[in-house]
Amino acid sequence: MNDLTAENKKLREKVRRLEEEKESWRRAQFITNAADQLLTMIDRNYTYESVNEAYCRARGQRRNNVVGKSVAAVWGDEQFQSIIKPKLDHCFTGQLTSSEHWFKFDGQALRCYQVTYNPYYDNAGQVTHAVVVTHDITAMKRAEAALQSAHDRLERRVTMRTEALLQANEQLRNEIEERKRMEKALRESDNRYRSVSRDMPAMVCRYLPDGTLTFANFKFRQYFQVGKRQTEKTNIFDFCGGVGRQRKQQRLKDLSPAKPMVTYEQFSPTEKGEPRWHQWTDRALFDEIGNAMEYQSIGIDITKKKEFESKLQQAQKMEAIGTLAGGIAHDFNNLLMGIQGNISLMYLDLDENHPLYENLRSIEQLVDSGAKLTRQLLGFARGGKYVVKPVNLNEVVAKTAALFGRTRKSIRIHETYDPTTCTVLADRGQIEQVLINLYLNGWQAMSKQGDLYLETKRVKIDKDFIKPFEVCFGDYIRVSVTDSGQGIDPTISHRIFDPFFTTKEFGSGSGLGLASVFGIIKNHDGIVDFETQPGKGTTFNVYLPVCKATETEIPHRSVGIISGPETILLVDDESYILDVGEKMLRKMGYTVIRAACGEEAVRIFTDVHQTIDLVILDMIMPDISGHEVYDRLKDVKSDIKVLLASGDSRGDAATTINKGCNGFIQKPFNMEKLSHAIRDVIDNDYHQPSI
Repeated sequence: MNDLTAENKKLREKVRRLEEEKESWRRAQFITNAADQLLTMIDRNYTYESVNEAYCRARGQRRNNVVGKSVAAVWGDEQFQSIIKPKLDHCFTGQLTSSEHWFKFDGQALRCYQVTYNPYYDNAGQVTHAVVVTHDITAMKRAEAALQSAHDRLERRVTMRTEALLQANEQLRNEIEERKRMEKALRESDNRYRSVSRDMPAMVCRYLPDGTLTFANFKFRQYFQVGKRQTEKTNIFDFCGGVGRQRKQQRLKDLSPAKPMVTYEQFSPTEKGEPRWHQWTDRALFDEIGNAMEYQSIGIDITKKKEFESKLQQAQKMEAIGTLAGGIAHDFNNLLMGIQGNISLMYLDLDENHPLYENLRSIEQLVDSGAKLTRQLLGFARGGKYVVKPVNLNEVVAKTAALFGRTRKSIRIHETYDPTTCTVLADRGQIEQVLINLYLNGWQAMSKQGDLYLETKRVKIDKDFIKPFEVCFGDYIRVSVTDSGQGIDPTISHRIFDPFFTTKEFGSGSGLGLASVFGIIKNHDGIVDFETQPGKGTTFNVYLPVCKATETEIPHRSVGIISGPETILLVDDESYILDVGEKMLRKMGYTVIRAACGEEAVRIFTDVHQTIDLVILDMIMPDISGHEVYDRLKDVKSDIKVLLASGDSRGDAATTINKGCNGFIQKPFNMEKLSHAIRDVIDNDYHQPSI
């Protein structure tokens, strides 16, 4: 029994020594693969038995492309026989051999290498292998060659005339000073490099398969609040959370020698709830048999990049939805135009005492409500700026604030205006609509009681700020509307400009207020953005480009329907619009010529343009656009007078007005508005739309 116990102890001791030898071998293997020098082991049959990773990287080959192959197969028979074999044979006699040669190690670049052949003895004292250490000494050789060249030049100078000796000494002193300056510069560069490594924005760490950290740089320790002395006691999986831990472990498990690296993005909010995005790259280091020995992770903060992508995607989405909304608004306005036109005609045959008069007024009010809804749609759909004029934003903000304050006395309005001139090119009515929508949004966010802060300020926008918004950088007027409400929930903040999106109860809002704000400001080449903090309110910032011109006055308009004797060419692709439009114009005394499409309008105008005093032109038609029709009519008669009429003010309307068109009227319109718009064009050439 005692003999058995002693034998067990011997076996356990032997197992322990084997484990120690195995661990020692693993460490040696790791150190070998971590070395920068190129290491190989060649047996007496001139066959590669082992190579380290540095050797494989230098040759651009995998380990299995070298190990097990003969030296002659790897380097070629000629080089093996003439250079390598003699050195190996000498090494196998037990002699350490070293040589320096210029050759193409990777088959491409000619470089100088120091190759040392070390005899490897087995337990019996026999040389069984040669351990070859290859070291790139190209830089040293070139430095030596340069030094030797300098020395030779100096020797030649010494043999020259005595007069040249002073010049050579002076040049030598200059070279010494230059070397000192270079050494100083190298030291400073090294210090800067160390500083950059310490402060670089990337987080870098290394860890074992069980997650134990073996290295973490300053940024990593700072972000995860790990002390330098705590690094080796920290497990990286503890930073991942439950689901995150499983995902990271699975990613690492999926790595292989064929695919040793994976890159992914990770969302990890801060303790304050602020969004934070990182891009991580995990790399595995494998041993010879493909087992992962260690992992390395590099993390880069990409929060700003994700914010930029989010804003860009939002802008593209709004552009696409806006196109759809504009088309819907156009068709809807045409239908309302048919209803409004017939109501206007019926008014002419009824007095206020007629039993159906109030019914007509109710219908007209409903048409007006529908028109307001489509104006919001057109605003969101980047509706055209009907007439752009210099507008003083200080005056517009003050006027709208006073109007809003009279109707919402439960809130306190605080106003701060930039003392400099705050003039922009804009449609005043649309800018007033933007401000009122922002006031209403702030009032509703404060549960209809609180403080509303209004501010105008002239600011300069740089290139980085405008990247997601597709506008020009430069001087802008910023109008800020800040409420003291509860802020915007981060989960819905990306949808607040979406049309028909609202957090109000059903029937309490259309969800078009902020959508129209976005579209109108976008069409004015401006920016609308917001900042919000839960529980601390929201600030909407509107940026509009600065204009140096001054605001112009709008002439006074008379009241009532104005008649006229002129001849008008009415162009529209909808037959019911032509019918009601012709009746309205004839009631006002005009002679009417109809055209059901753009081509017909051009043909009629070409034939009888001498008798036509005005063209009322629809902008969106199936054959050719109103913009092209306008250009072709101008070719026939350069002083033509044209009044644009459309259910959608987008597209070419603003461009056509800017090219000299005389006016614009937005469908639907009644007879009074139409009559004034016609007389403005015919009598005054005044560019004022009727909206």
